[in-house]
Amino acid sequence: MRTFTTLKTAAAVGLLAFAACTAPTLAYADEPAPAATAQSLYATPGPHQVATPVTTNPCQQSVYGMIAHITVTVFGNASELQCTQAFPGGLESPIGVNTYYPADIADLPEAPLVVLTGGILSVPGNYDQLARLYASHGFVVVISYDFFNSTVDVPTLGLAVAILADRDAASPLHDRIDLSRTFFAGHSGGGQASLQAGTLYPAIAALIDPSLRIAGVLAIEPGPLAVGALIGVPTLFLTGYNDIVVPDFAWVRWWQYNLMFNAPSWIANARGVTHFSPVDAPENYRAAGASVAWLKYLAFGDETAKRYFVGADWQLPTDKTFFSVERNARANALN
Repeated sequence: MRTFTTLKTAAAVGLLAFAACTAPTLAYADEPAPAATAQSLYATPGPHQVATPVTTNPCQQSVYGMIAHITVTVFGNASELQCTQAFPGGLESPIGVNTYYPADIADLPEAPLVVLTGGILSVPGNYDQLARLYASHGFVVVISYDFFNSTVDVPTLGLAVAILADRDAASPLHDRIDLSRTFFAGHSGGGQASLQAGTLYPAIAALIDPSLRIAGVLAIEPGPLAVGALIGVPTLFLTGYNDIVVPDFAWVRWWQYNLMFNAPSWIANARGVTHFSPVDAPENYRAAGASVAWLKYLAFGDETAKRYFVGADWQLPTDKTFFSVERNARANALN
């Protein structure tokens, strides 16, 4: 992240309202594109209707939300930013967990879990559309938040709520979550927190719940306070070519992706993506489809999704969505 002085300055001007927040195979997206892109295949809603108790409203209903909406609009977002009543968007607690899941979950096999953490100074409603996208593709999604959203305690809260819901006979998620397919995902400060969780929890997962296993980390434009060498689960880093808050060439490569020695890792730099694109509608956030594809490849063994990440002819390098993509030696060895 930044020093508290930097954060306060950024918040005051409203420009960083949600910011923090080995032998690689390198490929540039200047080759012929495949018949379909990850975005065209996976950035649209999946086969499941989404159930959630969460209610959102246009962010302009509060002073904080108005500043946030103006900020993301200035940076090019096209959809109307959504908030919840969590403080400072409203008067509800700034700490909590919001839950999304397939509406037909009672008729499905156990669903994989995505613990999603938003960027620093964000409220959970900002990620409502991304959470709905993941849930529509068959995931249980919990958005954990405390407004600063930058340290491992935030995804820890989300994980705890999900485990309790899975154990609660009165919950619609009772025995419906496959904890052996748990992913930490986050944007900006939340991406940093997710990387921290990916460092801490794989080694102690079985002590928390015998069925718990961390299947991967999805780090979207993450903050700097995490080190790749400490992570032992598959990790996808998504960056933005137009991101001036978390530039693709900075720490996300220097001591995060470049130090991913212990697990398969990928990094993809999407054209036209700013730091605030992840809170835009999924069709406008050009890496949303790749994030779904990666999750579906690891969680469901989706063969179409897998081809974007695995094999000698992996398709992400020819996907015109991306300026550049790279995978480490461990990912390169997958088949």
